[in-house]
Amino acid sequence: MDRRRLIKICSVTAALAGIQGGSLGSAYAAELKEYKRVKLVDDKGQAIKVKTMSTVDAYIFHYPFKGTPCFLINLENKAVTGEKLTTDNGEYAWEGGVGPEGRVVALTAICAHQLAYPTREHTSISYYPPGKNPDAQRSGVIVCCEHGRIFDPAHGGKMIAHNKVTQPLASIRLEYDRGSDELYAIGAYGADRFDDFFKAYKQELIEEFGPGVAKQEAADSATVVLLSKYSAIRDKC
Repeated sequence: MDRRRLIKICSVTAALAGIQGGSLGSAYAAELKEYKRVKLVDDKGQAIKVKTMSTVDAYIFHYPFKGTPCFLINLENKAVTGEKLTTDNGEYAWEGGVGPEGRVVALTAICAHQLAYPTREHTSISYYPPGKNPDAQRSGVIVCCEHGRIFDPAHGGKMIAHNKVTQPLASIRLEYDRGSDELYAIGAYGADRFDDFFKAYKQELIEEFGPGVAKQEAADSATVVLLSKYSAIRDKC
């Protein structure tokens, strides 16, 4: 890990210590928060079709705000429906996947522990597709290399490996149009930490998106890009 990245992680950890000392009740609401209905499109503006989605890599798109990254994943098998998940503010039921076989899911790509996230330069949080890692525990899961958290996208982003419990990744509700095979993002639920994220990475988000842009709600459409093409460097752990 380079010195600049280490300094960034340390500064964010310090910032979070201050945030977590106050009241976070509003940040952990598990109920659905409705946002603008946004169509998921490719880099040419064409609608993403479920039938053409990769199963060997995750996609990145930004929702519900222009600076909040999310994973879009076409799982190998149907996602579990009705999984009971627990946040600091109570329990909720995960809605599962969408698409013809219920395999497409969307979760925030912001680690629920210390808010690591993918940038154009680097990501420490990645999706490990089935059969692509000799470690069976890291197959079909989301792994954050900064502190070793492992989340299961087939079970609502529930953390499945670490000695300290971390909340699930927040979920993005998807709408699937069976006639057109297209996808829309329509809301978020679970323990979203968007406010914490904006506070912790204020300067980085200004540098990446411009002043005030990261907090703007996504509207009309959101561009979907393979994680392997989005982040130049992906940590392995």
